Parts: sequence; C-alpha cells; structure tokens
Amino acid sequence: MSDANEYDVAVVGGGLAALSTGLFAAGFGLRTVVVTEIVMGGELINLEEVVHFPGMSDPISGSELASRVEAQALAAGAEFVFDDVTEIAKDGTGFAVRGLETDIRSRTVVAAMGAGRRRLGVEGESDLEGRGISYCGTCDGPLFKEKSVAVIGDHDFAGREALVVARYASAVTLITRRAEPDLSDATRSAIDESDRIRVLSHAQVETLTNSDGTLGAVQVRDLETDGISGIDVAGLFVNAGLEPRSSLLRGLVDLDADGFVRVDVGMRTSLEGLLAVGELRSDFVGYAVAAAGDGAAAAGSARRLIRS
Repeated sequence: MSDANEYDVAVVGGGLAALSTGLFAAGFGLRTVVVTEIVMGGELINLEEVVHFPGMSDPISGSELASRVEAQALAAGAEFVFDDVTEIAKDGTGFAVRGLETDIRSRTVVAAMGAGRRRLGVEGESDLEGRGISYCGTCDGPLFKEKSVAVIGDHDFAGREALVVARYASAVTLITRRAEPDLSDATRSAIDESDRIRVLSHAQVETLTNSDGTLGAVQVRDLETDGISGIDVAGLFVNAGLEPRSSLLRGLVDLDADGFVRVDVGMRTSLEGLLAVGELRSDFVGYAVAAAGDGAAAAGSARRLIRS
C-alpha cells in the first residue's frame, strides 16, 4: 500500500461527530481522512433547526451547521473520501478501512456511522413506508399540507418533529407511551401555544389501516384502560428510537445489549486505537453540541495514542 493511503486518523462517517473529529484531528497536525457516503452531514441534515448551540444566539439549520464544520475541517487539512465503507479490520499495529473503491490504512479509526431511525414494528409498516409513513418530518412534512397526521415518540426530538410538521398539517397528534413526553421547556411551550398539536398520552399504535395503498388511519391502544380507538390520519411520523449502524464493529469491540458501542470518557472502545463517537456510542445524549464534543474528545485521544 502506498504512503498516500496511510493516515494517522481515519474517520468513518459524515455526521457532525465525524466532521468535528476531522476538524480537531487535522488541527492537531494528524494526517486525517474522513470516509463517508455522498451525503455529508448524516442525520443532522434532517434537522430544520439546531437550537442552543454554544456561540449561536439564533437557530441554525442542520445542513448549514454541517456545511460550516465541513469547511472548517477542510481548512484544517482533513481529507475527504466519498465511498461506502464495507470493512474495518485490525491490520498489524493499525487498521484497514476498506470500501467499494477505497483501501486505507490508519493508525487509529474513529467510528462515526451514527444510527438510523428504528422501525415501529407494526404489521404493514413496510408496505406504507413512503405512502403515509415517514421517518423524517423535515423531509416529508410539506407533503401533508392541510392534512391530519400523527407523530410517535417519547422524547424531545419527537416534540420538535411535531412542531415542524405542524407548519404544514392541519392537525398533529403527538402519541407518547408516557404520561408526558420528555420535552425541553422550549419545545413544551411551543407545543402548548400551538392550536394544531394535541398530545395523546399513555398510548401506543397497534395497527395501521391501508386505504387503497396509502395510510388512512391508525388504531391506538390506551395503555391505562387497554381500550382501542382509531385516528384518521394521512401521515405517521415514527420516532421509535435509534438503530445503531454498528455491524462493521461486531466482533471487534464491546457492544451493549442494543448494539451501541461501549466507550470511556475519551471515546475509546475495548480495542486500542478504535474509537466511537456520536449516536453510534452508548449513552449518547442526542444533542448536536454533544456530537461535536465527542469528536473533539476522540481526536484528543487519538493524538495521545499516536504520540505515546
């Protein structure tokens, strides 16, 4: 393998955690490559607004934030390779990162493949995906202008997604298994002020109604009374949690019961030289600023390992 393919840090992924790792690692003077698929920004680009990001008094779109950090990483000297990584393997004292058209060797690897939206797991879901069922309010909200929709989820992301789709839909039902969804004060206030959003607590979607190939309604179980009721909706936005993209790491590092990568405070995994950041790692808190912090921590750990 030529020296041109040898790096100090290889980052696999293209989200904010990956871009931040590339920025800080290159800034530390380490030869750094970020290997990602075509879309830069990962799940971040699906966020219409990132709020409370330190140093930014106004909200910023996820795509704009990703673009800015990408530009910073490039200016710091990080290289970018656009490819689908198919293998991460231990290779002597370092690692091999292989893709469809890529063969890179690196002294350290930072895994930043992120996580995808977990499916709801209800019969008929796959048949209605893209025909009423969506996993991205920012992407698909405009398709439901002046229609009634539902959003499923227990956390702040679901609440913010309800606010996004309420800009288009005539009515939004936020369905949560909890007594109250776990919302930030800002999200809660915005939902309370909206005349288009209602919260349906202690509820779970049980079945979907397929109406001539598109979603027509959902049947919801009341988890307190066990009663079933129907809600006519044209759209259902699913926020049922995250599915880590950790398949490339199975057998290499310790994973938790849900498949997320176990790390220490320095983002180090059970295999020396392999680090994991962002939504891929266990106990990630889910905020953009946390993803950026993970990248900085991983870059610092890589620098210490390389210079030791």
